[in-house]
Amino acid sequence: PMAEIELLHITKSYPEGTVSATLELGEHTVTVGALVVVNPTGEVIDATTGLPWSAQLVEEFGLTSPPSEQLAVLAGLEPKSLALNTTIAVVATDAALSPAGCRRVAIAAQDGLARTIRPSHTPVDGDTVFALATGAVEVPALPGTPAALSQESGLITAVGAAAADCLARAVLVGLLAADPVAGIPTYRGTLPGAFADKLTGRSWA
Repeated sequence: PMAEIELLHITKSYPEGTVSATLELGEHTVTVGALVVVNPTGEVIDATTGLPWSAQLVEEFGLTSPPSEQLAVLAGLEPKSLALNTTIAVVATDAALSPAGCRRVAIAAQDGLARTIRPSHTPVDGDTVFALATGAVEVPALPGTPAALSQESGLITAVGAAAADCLARAVLVGLLAADPVAGIPTYRGTLPGAFADKLTGRSWA
């Protein structure tokens, strides 16, 4: 049944800044991935703790509370501009999806932005998620799909949920891996105390 769709794993190493997940849908294995450019008006971290909003992802990425002196530096940074901000992402799967199915996956993937950026989708952002499907894996209608619905509804549900999970993590990959450009401060440079020596299988230094 559709309720038994299982997310097998989300890759814990991000060598190119991408995040991927593997789904087992009956006898078929489907891969979902996300890549994002992170430049939102909203905040990716809670200024009071210096950590991302999701406690689950804080634990998964091995982050720890930075010392108070680093939080003071964070508090003293210039406020963000309300111009030229946006978050642009692409989610991709090797499942065979119709154009309408890809659109629904892109809509579902937007949840990943809402989980990690506060606020997201503001009037001064151009937040956009694109979705694509290579069509390499044909997945038949999942058991329990109502006859009145599109027969790819179960697949869309599973891929969309995985895409949101991947995109949430991809936002944090962008935050943690960013290098300073033109004097713009980065998370790693401002709050180095949040990092363990080794994080999710790679060094962020």
